Amino acid sequence: MKRWLKILVTLGTLLMAFGWYQQTAQAESVGYSVSAILPKNQDDKKVTYFALRVKPKQQQKLTIVIRNTSKSMKRFQVGVNQAITNDNGVIDYSKANPTLDSSLKVGIKDVFSKDSTQKVNVPAKSTKKVSVSYTMPAKTIDGMILGGVYVKQLNNDDSSSAKKGVTIKNAFAYVIGVRLRESSVDVAPDMKLNAVKAGQINSYNQIQANLQNPRPGLMSELKVKSKVTKANETKTVLSNEKSNMSMAPNSNFNYSIPWGSTQLKAGEYTLTLDAYAKGGYHWHFVKNFNVTQAQINQLKNKINTPQQKSYLWWFVAGGVLIVLLLIIIIYLLMKNRRHDDDDAATDKTDTTK
Repeated sequence: MKRWLKILVTLGTLLMAFGWYQQTAQAESVGYSVSAILPKNQDDKKVTYFALRVKPKQQQKLTIVIRNTSKSMKRFQVGVNQAITNDNGVIDYSKANPTLDSSLKVGIKDVFSKDSTQKVNVPAKSTKKVSVSYTMPAKTIDGMILGGVYVKQLNNDDSSSAKKGVTIKNAFAYVIGVRLRESSVDVAPDMKLNAVKAGQINSYNQIQANLQNPRPGLMSELKVKSKVTKANETKTVLSNEKSNMSMAPNSNFNYSIPWGSTQLKAGEYTLTLDAYAKGGYHWHFVKNFNVTQAQINQLKNKINTPQQKSYLWWFVAGGVLIVLLLIIIIYLLMKNRRHDDDDAATDKTDTTK
């Protein structure tokens, strides 16, 4: 009995150790970190990104430190990217050349020098300082310019020079935010509802409402409630609600309302949308839009209702394994008890004799 218990304990220990090893290996696979050396004109001492108070015509170098904790030399690409809002309602710094909103007058690329984009090698177990520089325009700007110093590790098979049309693969990336403003007064955000249309994201049918923040003010804690009805009717055909979103200054994104299992027909519809943001802001929109038969035909034979990944067989396999282990343990316990009973009976017989 003791031998079987030792085997079971050993197997359990090995499984736990394997899981710990996987987590440790994944954590160590990054192999580097990035931090900012904050300058004197940092106007928010509580944050670790560049939150700077600047002046017209000001020139300055910003320095980051790349720390390579791995046992081999690593190659990185460093750039300064414009902050945009992606279609998940998240502020995104990862795109080197994003499509810019029409309301953006002065962006991050307008103030940072072109040589801010660079490739650097960092030897194993060492650090390297990398600087990027900016020059503010002569004319005073309202609100903020928002972007980020984006650092990504390049794979060994990446080309040494950037070529048009070549996608650079990266294993991991860091971003250090850059916020430039000339006044401590925050500019209030605003919202506009632009085009509303039927479309698809990852082969799922959606109604896409383009929401725009046309002002140089940050929008946070954004919550959107929306519903779609047929024009001149009150019955809700589609509805959606999403919270904990943000919008970068002078940006836009497509807020999506999934069709789910509903199959829309061609015709005129009405979108009613309410948006709420931190600071007590509230915007209310009502907009009519058309879904054409051509759009319906184009969206046919596509995935509509998201398919949830099934873990049924994992649960079944786990249940079977647990049952087998219980049967083995019960069998061993009963066998051991019978053995003890036989020993006791034998001892009693010997005593009688």
